[in-house]
Amino acid sequence: MADSKASLATVLLIGSGGREHTMAWKLSQSPKVGKVLVAPGNGGTLGGKLEKIKLDVNDHKAVLDACKKHGVSLVAVGPEAPLAVGIADFLTKGGVGVFGPQKNAAEIEASKAFSKDFMARHNIPTAEYKNFTDYKEAQAYLKAIKHKVVIKASGLAAGKGVVLPETTEEALENLESIMVNKEFGDAGAEVVIEELLGGPEASCLAFTDGTTVIIMPAAQDHKRIFEGDKGPNTGGMGAYSPAPVLTPELREFVLKNVLQKAVDGLRKEGRRFVGVLYAGMMIDPKKGPQTLEFNCRFGDPETQVLLPLLDTDLYEVMKACVDGTLDKLDVKFKNKHAATIVAASGGYPKKYVKGKVITGTEDVKNAVVFHAGTKVEDGNLKTNGGRVLAVTGLGNSLREALGNAYSGIDKISFEGMQYRRDIAHRALPPQRQLRVAVLGSTRGTDLQAIIDKIHEPGSKDPSKIDVCCVVSNRSKAGILERAKKYSIPAHFVSCKDEEGKTVSREQYDERVEEALKPYKPDLILLIGYMRIVSGAFCKRWERRLLNVHPSLLPKYAGGMDGDVHEAVIKAGDKETGCTVHMVEEKVDAGEIIIQKSCSVDSKDTPETLKAKVQALEGEALIESIDKFRRYMLGVEPMRGGC
Repeated sequence: MADSKASLATVLLIGSGGREHTMAWKLSQSPKVGKVLVAPGNGGTLGGKLEKIKLDVNDHKAVLDACKKHGVSLVAVGPEAPLAVGIADFLTKGGVGVFGPQKNAAEIEASKAFSKDFMARHNIPTAEYKNFTDYKEAQAYLKAIKHKVVIKASGLAAGKGVVLPETTEEALENLESIMVNKEFGDAGAEVVIEELLGGPEASCLAFTDGTTVIIMPAAQDHKRIFEGDKGPNTGGMGAYSPAPVLTPELREFVLKNVLQKAVDGLRKEGRRFVGVLYAGMMIDPKKGPQTLEFNCRFGDPETQVLLPLLDTDLYEVMKACVDGTLDKLDVKFKNKHAATIVAASGGYPKKYVKGKVITGTEDVKNAVVFHAGTKVEDGNLKTNGGRVLAVTGLGNSLREALGNAYSGIDKISFEGMQYRRDIAHRALPPQRQLRVAVLGSTRGTDLQAIIDKIHEPGSKDPSKIDVCCVVSNRSKAGILERAKKYSIPAHFVSCKDEEGKTVSREQYDERVEEALKPYKPDLILLIGYMRIVSGAFCKRWERRLLNVHPSLLPKYAGGMDGDVHEAVIKAGDKETGCTVHMVEEKVDAGEIIIQKSCSVDSKDTPETLKAKVQALEGEALIESIDKFRRYMLGVEPMRGGC
């Protein structure tokens, strides 16, 4: 047993982000690895086989000494900066295998000017471009051309050195910021100005030993901070894989004409590339796949979806790359989908505060939490960066993977936490309208709030929600007149039979079912519905039947409208509100979806309290509808993991 343990490999992983935690997580699964040392690591890279060590990774001799001290047989480098300054060269000369390219091969990312010239030399498809070290020459070029451009700082700029000006004036301002005002420091001493391409993007990563190239499933990330791809660029707010934009034919094209050509070209120029080569591709509708850039390492957050899909031992893959035997290894990926959602600090990508306590990571099920900007301090997990963590879900479909990822991130909380709710929207089929039916007995004030939301100027909701019908047990209910005013089908369903006798609860609900049938609703809302629905009806519409109750359940469960508000005042409660909940056979006992609260003042009457709560009910219903819509799309859970 001791001999077996002694024979297990010790790997040193350099980096501190979500990418590195994912790499460490995957390496720790290898039966051939005994320990993964991470320098500097983060709040997630500890425990089990993972161990953080203090090490100045910029001091290459110190890194080599640490390798000898700990018996490290393989070093995996996560970020590009250490590779660009030659850490792989130094460690390789010291007798340690390194998964990551040496300095002259890493130049394919470290210098965008070199990269573009390299692509031109080796006939790799890319946009037309020019490199400039002289500001006035670059300025004159921008004034002379007519097409839109992309301006790139040639050096490493932490993923922020690319600007997409809309006009010539904006381009000239950007150029001045980069070359004169040193917005990106020395990285902007040389710039690349290239033609702006169009079309969807794809991240195409491959393992390589300098000769053999094994392409991974294509991924797509989301750079913008806000939903709908709005707001400033970030390091990446989420990703998914495989990305359907890269068809099997396009994948084969990228493998042969981009990745393999690049690896072969580098080798011929004396720049053997070992590790992960990442080609950022744009699928231009006119020109076909075009190479935007090369990176000399795993992407972040692409790593958080690609490595969970890897079915082969990562340590074996890395070792084969270093040893030049990748052609002997059968590298496989799971036939599944993966999606990752990034949780960021409030204010990111601009100014943000660190040190916020993070809760709920231990409650995540059916997903994996990868730490990025986290630390453990005073026994608490705290934020320590802009992008704090990522939650990755797998599934047999993209919707299932997204559902698992969002179910996971829904459990996590820290002050200011922000994340996008539309990850993978490009890959999901266009959504149809959510058909919502309403059952009501009173005036339908809460229905008006929904109608107002749908029809408010600039609202996107008309394309998402269709109030398909309103059904009432009272022929003169105000809610029916309200529906007719907005051309919503309105139906009175009598609770009497032909002889004037009241039908059973089950029989009545069957009549309601018949009224609803032509409209095929996805969701039913009970709004001021003065009936208790049958168990059979609840069963048929399980998790698609919501009620709004005028209290903070479980308080005053079973109470009706004015009676509840009177009871709240009588009890001397300081707070009340409303609850939207799933409807079950037991009255007001279903799973709570959303609650909203308000204060109870000493001067409040049942009538004033009703007005306060009713305003909240409309808001709660609108949020619940949207939450259900996202649940139906598979991109967000209802509370409780619906």
